[in-house]
Amino acid sequence: MKQALLVLLLFCLLLSMKAEETDYRKLLEASRLALAYNPLDTDAQLNLAYSHMMLGETDEALAQYQKLRQQNPRLSAAATGILWALSAKGDWKQIRKVGREFLADFPQEGMIHHYLAAAQAYDRKPHLARVGYLKAIALLEEPSLRALPEEGAGWAYLALDDYPAAAHHFAYLENPPEPKLAAKLRTGFAAKGSSARFLNLGTMLTHRSWQLILDAEEMLWEGEHFRWQLKATARKQLPHTDLNLSLQYLDGKDERIYPGKAASLALSPRIYVQTLLIRPRLAQHFSSWKRHNNYQTDLGVKLAYPPLTLNYTASRVYQDNEALDADTAHWVHTASTGLRIWCDLWLGAYAGFGDLAFFTNQAGSCTDDFSPGNAYYGLSLDAPLPGRLQLHLYHQIGIKDNDPIHFTSLGLSAAF
Repeated sequence: MKQALLVLLLFCLLLSMKAEETDYRKLLEASRLALAYNPLDTDAQLNLAYSHMMLGETDEALAQYQKLRQQNPRLSAAATGILWALSAKGDWKQIRKVGREFLADFPQEGMIHHYLAAAQAYDRKPHLARVGYLKAIALLEEPSLRALPEEGAGWAYLALDDYPAAAHHFAYLENPPEPKLAAKLRTGFAAKGSSARFLNLGTMLTHRSWQLILDAEEMLWEGEHFRWQLKATARKQLPHTDLNLSLQYLDGKDERIYPGKAASLALSPRIYVQTLLIRPRLAQHFSSWKRHNNYQTDLGVKLAYPPLTLNYTASRVYQDNEALDADTAHWVHTASTGLRIWCDLWLGAYAGFGDLAFFTNQAGSCTDDFSPGNAYYGLSLDAPLPGRLQLHLYHQIGIKDNDPIHFTSLGLSAAF
């Protein structure tokens, strides 16, 4: 009985599709007949091109729209029709080329903004796509047309790691996409100088506006266990801002330091200025060690104009020691930049200056060392590998007493 019902439903669907195709064939033939009497009939030309598109005859539709554009350059429907046909063909390069010309002629045509934004999204430029989609949304009033840039804006915001804004635009769709739990497993190895080695393992879980990162690391000194640490970081994305909480526990053989406990709380608003994303950052860190406590306040800003990012943070570190009148306070300045040089291939550069003893970086990791140096310079490379794998390479040169200290790490992550 169920099989018979399924066959009946499929038969009805085929009949419906056949009837719809027949309707467009009739419209196509009627348009050709009208053009036989009046070759300059604009409505008939538009109906002919539209029928070709609905029948999947994209090349014929494109040729008809281009012909109409030549005859009547001030007709916006011809321009949007060309972009429609090019998008169906996946010719994003041509859309970028002719779309700018069309936009100069019809700056208030929402669908032209939409197709240009889609081309920018295809080129992995979500900051440009976002602006184009928002312009299209502001100009389009027809719900069926406006749904297209609404969905595009949602995906652009997801690419910019802004789930609340994406959810806002997806809410306008009849069938909004259902976000899935994203998981990533990470492992790595690092070496510092000739004696210190680090082994780490971690995972990152992301769902909607929540993210949880768990990390474990063991440090070996001359081949023997010296210290291990556990860290958990939770992020909640609120409208217009991110809230981060990080907890860390360290234990090792150095009785002057361990055990150590640390906590970080950071607030990072999102400010969009056209195609530029500005991320101010305010963070407070607290760490407790065997003989002292540390209090650190960060004030920084990140500028993102993909594929380029710039980041600067000034940190005031106050160390509360057990001994009387032994407390210290100092500043640490850190900066970094990232550049996407091709697809998912990223190059990063890093630098830091100041007393780095028990300094907490932006990731919430503490430098558990009384004399780590007073400056560092680093380079990183992130490269995609087959099978949804990602390779991370990092090399840092630390300056301690005018001598360089080399630190190299190799990481591998897999997305599920």
